[in-house]
Amino acid sequence: MRTLAVILAFPVFAQQPIDPLRRPEETVGQYTWRLSLGYTPSGREGVGVDELGRPYTFTTFSQEWRLTLSGTVQLATGLKAGVEVSEQTVFTQEVRRYPEEVRLSFSRRAVSSGLFCEYRLDPQKPWDPRASFLLGYPWKGGAGLSLSLLRDPMVLVADLSVRYQEEEPWSWFILGLGAGFVANLWINISASATLAVPVGGIGVPQTSLSIRARYALDVKGKQEIGLRANLVLRGEQTWLGLEAEWLGRGP
Repeated sequence: MRTLAVILAFPVFAQQPIDPLRRPEETVGQYTWRLSLGYTPSGREGVGVDELGRPYTFTTFSQEWRLTLSGTVQLATGLKAGVEVSEQTVFTQEVRRYPEEVRLSFSRRAVSSGLFCEYRLDPQKPWDPRASFLLGYPWKGGAGLSLSLLRDPMVLVADLSVRYQEEEPWSWFILGLGAGFVANLWINISASATLAVPVGGIGVPQTSLSIRARYALDVKGKQEIGLRANLVLRGEQTWLGLEAEWLGRGP
């Protein structure tokens, strides 16, 4: 049977394509895991002034690698909890022109983690409302409400949330919209759009557009591999990131 699961993003899991799309039974003890590797290149050009007050033009090229491991477990009827650990490494190269040319290179690494829980408010409602709460390190927190609607062979998803962090801007309002499509027994495709607007402190609004394709490694959909492309627009900057993932569920 084809089933749908809304976990951390907007995934759709396929079983038998001849049956109608339906929500899965969320039994106590069910778990999921996900391993992903993301790559985002970016660059910019401009004019700067060094510590000696000398003006220069520059070109900067950065490569961000992000390795993420996450998992969820069904603790009780309607209650799910999860954890995520991520390591981010950024390699940066910069050329400064005075007009003589100076080349610089440096890197930085950071590790973040987070815990979340999700409560299914009313499984009988066609929109299946769910409330979620997030707490992470470095300090971040948030709360959100998500809705999903099945319209075979698609699922529509909407998410409203508020996020808090220790640096300015201290809080964000985030709106997400998504749609998933079950192509056949093996392939499902989803697309999403997210708008983040600062509501506490001064920051630059950010919009992201993403599309994801997943391929089932077995008929029951116990394991899948996927690829996601994510386009981010932030002020005058735009960059494209790619992410490969491997995920599974049990028992």
